[in-house]
Amino acid sequence: MKTRGKENPMKAASQTNKSVVFAAILACLIVVGSGSALAQEVLRNDTAQTFKNTCPGGTGCSDWGEAVSTDEPDTLEPVVVIWSARYFVNTADIYYAGLDVNGTGCKTDLYGATNLDDIATKPVGHFLTVTFQWIVEPGDDVLKAGTSNTFQLCGGGDGSVSGDAINISQNTLSVAKY
Repeated sequence: MKTRGKENPMKAASQTNKSVVFAAILACLIVVGSGSALAQEVLRNDTAQTFKNTCPGGTGCSDWGEAVSTDEPDTLEPVVVIWSARYFVNTADIYYAGLDVNGTGCKTDLYGATNLDDIATKPVGHFLTVTFQWIVEPGDDVLKAGTSNTFQLCGGGDGSVSGDAINISQNTLSVAKY
């Protein structure tokens, strides 16, 4: 048989205090753990742009004029660069996107995914969307310790079809250290 009585107010207060302390510690751990993954710089461009350039096999691609930067500590850390965009292309060909890190030249084959689909050829109001996540490691020999590092978007068409051009609308570029 259960008896109904009043709970001990000190015991209830102690349990509440323990819950509050636990929640506060958990929140601090989450903030500390995710702090290093926060974006260092972001860029958003809502202006439509057309780039007409070729880079056979993904080499010699042109910079697309959008860049983000982050400071590297004295001991280099991996960097993640994320690009998302709405786009379409003028001709069915192979299209590349990549990064030019600190002016070392456009690399479309080193940091991660590289090819853009070409199925949205001259659409009427229809765009494709793409998101690339590139990882730049200290061992890639392009990051500079103790200074600002710049990550510039680059790319182009393969050139195997005449008239390569990519139209980019509403895109974002961000960089974060991990």
